[in-house]
Amino acid sequence: MIQVLLIIHLLVAIVLIMLILLQKSEGGAAGAGMSATASVSSMVQPRARPNPLSRMTTILGIGFFATSLGLALLAKPTHNAPASIFAPTVEGPAVPSVENSVAPAVPAADAPAAAPQATPGESPTPSAPPSVPNN
Repeated sequence: MIQVLLIIHLLVAIVLIMLILLQKSEGGAAGAGMSATASVSSMVQPRARPNPLSRMTTILGIGFFATSLGLALLAKPTHNAPASIFAPTVEGPAVPSVENSVAPAVPAADAPAAAPQATPGESPTPSAPPSVPNN
């Protein structure tokens, strides 16, 4: 149903745009609000009779409004919707819980270099550097 109404809405909108562009302007109607002379002269002149083009524009404008309202009503959610946007939802917790927080492992490239391992039988302290004879 919503697809059919959407297609009708789009067709009405396209035809309405074309009808508005086909209509001729009423003298200086576009700039009537900019100067005092144009507004006074446009007030004195009688309005032209509605022609079939303007009547069709009015009918399509009403149809555009009706299809817009129908699309809005069809798109309204009806399942378990809260009465207000401030009403809390009962579906689940708002914030996910974290059960175990473990420190992240340090990547191998960022890890500090390990100290060299002592071979069995050697003392863990380093030996003294060789002495240099003084001459």
